[in-house]
Amino acid sequence: MTKGDGHRPEHELVRLTSGDARRHARLVVPRHARGAQDTRSEARRDRDRILYSVAWRRLGGVTQVVTPFEDMALMHNRLTHSEKVVQVARSIAERLLHDKPARELVVRLGGIDADVVEAAALAHDLGHPPFGHIGEITLDKVARGLLRLPDGFEGNAQTFRTVLIGETRSNDYHGLNLTCATLVAIAKYPWQRDPTLKDDHRAKLRNDANYRRRWRKFSVYRSEKAAFDEAREFLDDIEGFLPDTQSLEASIMDVADDITYAIHDLEDFYLAGILDVRAVLDELRLDEDDGLLRKLRDRLGIDYPDYFSEDLFAKAVRVVKDELKASFSAKNDGGVQTVGRARSAGSKLIGKYINSVEISDDVFWKHGPYIALDAEAWHEVQLLKEITKNFVIKRPDIALLQRGQQRILRELVKYLLRWKNSNADFKRLPRRLRDEITTYAPSGGNTNRCILDYLCTLTDGQCYALYYKLSGSRPAASPMDLFL
Repeated sequence: MTKGDGHRPEHELVRLTSGDARRHARLVVPRHARGAQDTRSEARRDRDRILYSVAWRRLGGVTQVVTPFEDMALMHNRLTHSEKVVQVARSIAERLLHDKPARELVVRLGGIDADVVEAAALAHDLGHPPFGHIGEITLDKVARGLLRLPDGFEGNAQTFRTVLIGETRSNDYHGLNLTCATLVAIAKYPWQRDPTLKDDHRAKLRNDANYRRRWRKFSVYRSEKAAFDEAREFLDDIEGFLPDTQSLEASIMDVADDITYAIHDLEDFYLAGILDVRAVLDELRLDEDDGLLRKLRDRLGIDYPDYFSEDLFAKAVRVVKDELKASFSAKNDGGVQTVGRARSAGSKLIGKYINSVEISDDVFWKHGPYIALDAEAWHEVQLLKEITKNFVIKRPDIALLQRGQQRILRELVKYLLRWKNSNADFKRLPRRLRDEITTYAPSGGNTNRCILDYLCTLTDGQCYALYYKLSGSRPAASPMDLFL
């Protein structure tokens, strides 16, 4: 992720508080001399640096939820998903800034800079690996096992690492040299994973909300923790701002991500013919012990005991059923009327949820944000997200493809690890991987993470190609043919 000369200075954090929080008179450290005609704010420069990065362009070849079959309708990838998160996030930020009561609270809690929000939304998926969510799960397992990395792998933590030290923009500094405000806004889960597995790990993952929170999602590895803590220092100046809490811009990006995932992906899968709405409606009529509604209700009750409501959950089920019946239940024949109805419904829901975002002078739930969807909308979005998870990601034909992708990632890690540890052949490693290992080896750390860094610079297609080369196998007519 960095060049192998080892001479670049450590990352110099640019101190920039956001929006009205500039009243704290934080020091702004110039990155380097800028042209006299460059009138952009530091936050706008962050946004532009991300937009022009290789890591951003790569997302066009990375799966969002599932890799589409070749005969499916065009679906979101990580790049188009992120573009929509940007639009939703900026709309939320501007709405809060234009609402006088909300704006007063925004100032008290540290301010909102719409450009910081946009930068964070652009960057939020930069560290995610090939093959979508299944890639993330697979790399976490091999990281903690084969690679002996105690804090494993997590896409959000990889994103922070990517912008901090991974993306090469200049020989004068590591990474993109973003402001503190933007670095903090990227962190949806502003804590570190506790790498110590408890004896009752599985039981705690089922029943212990705090353990689940800190294990399943996190935004920083141990290797970047010092820089992460330094970036968050300006939040300490905000009276009453709780630790382990998202900045306001991070909360806006997070809720925009949820809205986009819940609506745009639902719309995508319906129009692609993947989502069987009639099966969803049948499921929503049931309340069996092992049914979708019971499992979701139990999980939300554990994770959000002070925000989840049985009554609002029941109401959300009715609202979602009515929306599905009205706009998505007819058979998708690919016709203009069907597409138009689904697109209009999606647009209406996006607008509804943007206008349902609120700011509070206290966190919405323990360890939660100061900005979130109101309670009714929040329950609806949680249900919509669960529908995608259960009726798309868990489909048997999708599972068939994902098992093959898991195997490819596991085998690639093994191939690269053996190659990395081969003294005789080390100099023939892919240049980017070799440069990073050479750069970080003197620090005495575990350079095995460099393998994960390298894989997270690849698109899905590049991952297939690398596997074909390292395994000596002949490419199939289609990647799908590998698994049939």
